[in-house]
Amino acid sequence: MTTNAPRPQPSQRPPRWRGLALYAALLVLMTIALLEALGVVALEDLLPGRGSDRRVHFITDASAPLAAFYTPEVLHWRDEIREWARTYQVNPNVLAIVIQIESCGDATAISSAGALGLMQVMPFHFEYGENMISPQTNVQRGMEVFQECLTVFAEYDLGLALACYNGGPSVTQRRYQDWYPETRYYYDWATGLWQDVQAGVTRSETLASWLAAGGQRLCEQAARPQ
Repeated sequence: MTTNAPRPQPSQRPPRWRGLALYAALLVLMTIALLEALGVVALEDLLPGRGSDRRVHFITDASAPLAAFYTPEVLHWRDEIREWARTYQVNPNVLAIVIQIESCGDATAISSAGALGLMQVMPFHFEYGENMISPQTNVQRGMEVFQECLTVFAEYDLGLALACYNGGPSVTQRRYQDWYPETRYYYDWATGLWQDVQAGVTRSETLASWLAAGGQRLCEQAARPQ
């Protein structure tokens, strides 16, 4: 049924919800601006796809400078680390962090679990007959493990990829609280060093804490004549 009765005209005042939405949007923008000013977050990290692209680029930037705060035993390999970074298209600091925590640059290191070499790679990752403590071979096999962790299991979350490297792919499916203590420590040290790299510091408090927590013994072993 139709009617010719006049229809009520819309109010000239904006609906109340529009005013509330505008206020909320302004509040969000002010909060983001404050966090960005404090260095807590970058605006580009909040844009769709931008943050992840930026992180991936930094992780895979083989031309990035190598931080100067690593121990002398690791910096002994600085030229090789830069070469390996170009070969495996990864930020040289990723390699340096793994080598620092795993062996402190000791190419002959063997752990109680049987991991070997600079990157402490388990024997089952090598081909039959390979020299497992050869730096080139050890890094090649170690980077194969790391790249799988990074691209397949951690989706370019570097901290998660490093935890995967230490504790295996299953850690990516479990909460941090459920990881083995060793993997939690590894994650904390590694992500702390990575933050120091990003901050551009010349002396790493994270590294100093790692050395005090037992890393110094590893470095003393690496410094002994081979």
